[in-house]
Amino acid sequence: MLLAIRKCAFQIETIFFKQFLFYSTKSNYESNQEDYVLNFDTNIILRKEHSKFLKVAILGLPNSGKSTLINQLTKRMICPVSSKVHTTIHKFESVYSEDDTQIVFLDTPGLSSPHEMKKYKLKETFKTDPQTSIIEADIIGILQDVTNIYTRHLISNLILDNLKNKRDDSQLLLLLNKVDKLKKKAILLDLTRQLTSNKKFPKFDDVFMISALTGDGVGDLRNYLLDSAKISDWKYNENVFTDQPYERIIEQTVRAKLLDSLPNGGAYKIQVQIEHFDLAEDGSINVLVALKCPQSHYMSILLRNGGQCIKFTSLAVEDELQQAFRTTVKVKLCVERQIKKET
Repeated sequence: MLLAIRKCAFQIETIFFKQFLFYSTKSNYESNQEDYVLNFDTNIILRKEHSKFLKVAILGLPNSGKSTLINQLTKRMICPVSSKVHTTIHKFESVYSEDDTQIVFLDTPGLSSPHEMKKYKLKETFKTDPQTSIIEADIIGILQDVTNIYTRHLISNLILDNLKNKRDDSQLLLLLNKVDKLKKKAILLDLTRQLTSNKKFPKFDDVFMISALTGDGVGDLRNYLLDSAKISDWKYNENVFTDQPYERIIEQTVRAKLLDSLPNGGAYKIQVQIEHFDLAEDGSINVLVALKCPQSHYMSILLRNGGQCIKFTSLAVEDELQQAFRTTVKVKLCVERQIKKET
């Protein structure tokens, strides 16, 4: 316990020193490795001599930063992110391969109570995906939002209940996220003591203090995971960076950006659908995406002021997809009235 707290104190000193520096979010996703564009061939498994493999599940409450962290760890904007809850609606597998080691990150929907599932009309995957990921994972990271003064000193009962399915041989990490938002380092030390000494909470194998947004501390976490991988065949070819088809990545990225653009949760009700996809010879992508609105009110919001909302959303989507696919992406959004099917 004392060693863990001493380690955290050292991490805090480093974090607060680095806060004097500027971190470019975009550059944090850049990789020195050779880029591969739109390679979704998951059937070819590359076996290297002495290859190592690891599965990592990141769990946390909605909007704790799970998807942002995985994007930083893999150096690609694969997982959709927004400032709203329930951006991730099903399990993603994001793949990071370095030298002889491959890590598969399981991004799951934020853990939700039965009340939230009913309120937001969430799919059953919000319950089953985290359970499945916990069983599969070699390492489970519990992500705590240290800026939430009401929940940061507690491990949610939703997390504790799901951890009952944890394998005996899997490791458990405590990940204190959004540390860049705290001005007093004493808070982090106090949180570490509370979360690691409470007998009602699980025993953590290690503690990391990170900022998924700026990337601070993420490199140390990535190195820890690389060192923890075991001798095993890889699950994916080295060119593959996700198990998701490009259509789903594009649609979910558009949806995430709409969540940031529209007020009062209107984006949750808009259907996002790809109408046309074109992959040019030079590797660039052109895509037409339809936004099917259930009410004319949402159409008016999207199209008012000369369609400024649509223009800004298109640019944000293009920027994120270019970081994901490492190629030029042009996105055109069209607004349509959704026609309800007669029953």
